[in-house]
Amino acid sequence: MQGAPPVVDEISRPWWDALSRHEVAMQRCSDCASWVFYPRPFCPSCGGRSLTWTPVDAVATLYSWTVARVPVSKAFAHLEEPVLAIAELANGVRLPTVIQDAQPEQLSVGMALKPVFDETAYEGFTLLYFRPAQPEPA
Repeated sequence: MQGAPPVVDEISRPWWDALSRHEVAMQRCSDCASWVFYPRPFCPSCGGRSLTWTPVDAVATLYSWTVARVPVSKAFAHLEEPVLAIAELANGVRLPTVIQDAQPEQLSVGMALKPVFDETAYEGFTLLYFRPAQPEPA
């Protein structure tokens, strides 16, 4: 993929490390039990600084989506009309993402999504995308 690769720092490293293992982990505040996303040094709910990285289920529902008919930046001009979305995890956290393996007419708000751990976009990074969850054949 062209464009700028993710920026990793000491605060976000556990997020990227979990994705590289095909897992999702998020910060949780030890003071108020709020989930914290995006990674940061404090809880936006209570200001607490006691945050613990906790594994979470990556199954999600489609909260919102749109087709980016015009590139969101020059760095992503090579992508052909990606479906940009907000996926809501079972813990209530909403993540920005890209929907894969589906046409816009196949999508509906509230539909089940499953994670796609993409290791091809940038060397050394795993990105978290989603695709519609298909029922397993009987």
